[in-house]
Parts: sequence; structure tokens; C-alpha cells
Amino acid sequence: MKGYTIDDNQLYQETTDYHRAEWLHFESPSEEEINYLTHELGIPVDFVTDAFDYYEVPRQETVVTKTGEKVSLLLVLYPHTKYRFDAYREYETLPLSIIFVGKKMITVCSSNVPFLEKVISNDSTKQGTNHIFLDLLWELTNAYLDKIADIDRTIDDMERNIINTTKNEAFYKLIAIHKNLVYFETGIFENHKLFKRMHEKDIFAEDERGREFLHDIRVISNQASIMVKESTEMIDHLSEVFSSVISNNLNNIMKFLTSFSIVLTIPTIIGSFWGMNVDLPIDKSPWAFLIMLGISALISIIVFLWLKRKDYM
Repeated sequence: MKGYTIDDNQLYQETTDYHRAEWLHFESPSEEEINYLTHELGIPVDFVTDAFDYYEVPRQETVVTKTGEKVSLLLVLYPHTKYRFDAYREYETLPLSIIFVGKKMITVCSSNVPFLEKVISNDSTKQGTNHIFLDLLWELTNAYLDKIADIDRTIDDMERNIINTTKNEAFYKLIAIHKNLVYFETGIFENHKLFKRMHEKDIFAEDERGREFLHDIRVISNQASIMVKESTEMIDHLSEVFSSVISNNLNNIMKFLTSFSIVLTIPTIIGSFWGMNVDLPIDKSPWAFLIMLGISALISIIVFLWLKRKDYM
């Protein structure tokens, strides 16, 4: 558990005084920390545990506790690096619970959230938990843009090397990129619907600055939606081209092997005449064997050059 408060210079300052902290962050909370959230702060247990549910979808929910205190939840999906390989990365989307209790904002997640460091180091003016929350949504949406840009670079690299691609690694890249884009399309689309509803109903945006900030978040969220659709179209096109290239390469290999087999059979056909029990004009010549080799080589070269000219080899 980490606690943050806003100091006199409008910067985030980590604090161990969790009662004074305006923002509490829990990453893979222990049973003791979950009990603190549900019993001490009165947060519904599903608001906390939904952050561990891989299949959760973004939503906004508000409940009133027995003490009359209002508890609000905003659950969003954020991009997370699942595997990291030399040539590419595989991503997934994980839920992040953002909970408001009184004047506190609480974030709960099951894994590391890299863009939180950007939120903490952001030196823009902070005015309470609502603006901390909007900073968080801004960096979350920008994280999608960064990951999509990384995927686009991988696609461009594959396009440049597609002609010479023969290894299975290219297939693994295609599969990983397809999965990444499916996760991102779902996460971005569902988040965008949530941001749109928040903006239209002024949820979590209590002043003009907050509404403008939320509008900006909607704009880059829409940009992310367009980018992920374009990337999906690019990878679909690349998959078709990849299949065509593989098929063409296979045809070229078969064409070469067939032509090469024809060239190899010429010495065999000519040599078979030598083994027949019939007289040949050069039977008695001491150079007969070399003459047969020369004839075989000459015809093989002629056939090879003809096949080469016809682009069969």
C-alpha cells in the first residue's frame, strides 16, 4: 500500500500517514489490506476484488453504505505487458478499480501499472482527488497510444522483411499482434463509452477545468480507437500478403525442384543406352565413356539454360 498527498507546491508527495493521504494505491493487496478497505473504509468487497477479475469490463457504479456515506467506483481497463521478447511484445488488458470514499481516491490493481509513475511525476496544478483521477485517466489513455505505436512499428518491420521471412517467428508475431489488437480494441472501446457517459453527465468533473480535461481525455481516447482500427486493418492486410508470399515461395521451390529433377534425369537416360545389349557407334572407342559424359553434360547444360530462360529455375 502506498499513500500520496498533494503538498504546498501542488506536487504529489508519498506519505505513510494513510489517514491524511488523498490517494491510496494498492497493488495485489493482501488479505489484511482488503479487510482494511472493506471494514475500515466501508468499501463494498466487490469494488476491490473486481480488480482481480481478468474478464471484468469497464463500468461506473455508486452505492451508499449503511453509515450513509457514498462510495463510487470507476473500473477501467489498462494495457499491460504480458510477455517481452527480443523482436516483439505481447500485451493484455487488466482491470483497474478507482474508488472514491469521502475525499479519498483509492486505486486497486492486480499487477504493476507503469504509467502511475507519470501521474506522480506530473507537475501540473492539482486540485484534489478529482484532478488526480483525471491525470490518471489521461496517462492511462496515452499508455494505449504508446502501445499501439509500438505495435505499428512491429508491423512496419514485418512488412519490410516479409519477402525473406521463412521462420516460424513471423507466425508467432502475427498471432501476438492479433491478440494485442483484440485486447486493445475491447479495452479502448469500453473505456471510451465510459468516458463519453462521464463527460455528458459531468461525472467526476465538478468544475470547468475538470470538464475540459475530461473532454481532452475523450479526444485522445477517440484517437486511440481510430489507431487500433487502422492497426487491425493493417495486420489483416499483412496476414493476407504473408499467406500469398508463403504460397508463392512454396510454388517457386516446387518449380525449382521439378526443373532440377528433369536436369538430373538426362544423364540417367543417356547412360541407360550404354547398358543395353545392342551395338553402339562408339562401343569400341577408348574414349566412349568420356564421350557419353560430354554428351550428357552438354544436353544437361542446354536444358538447364532453357529452363533458366523460361524462369523455371
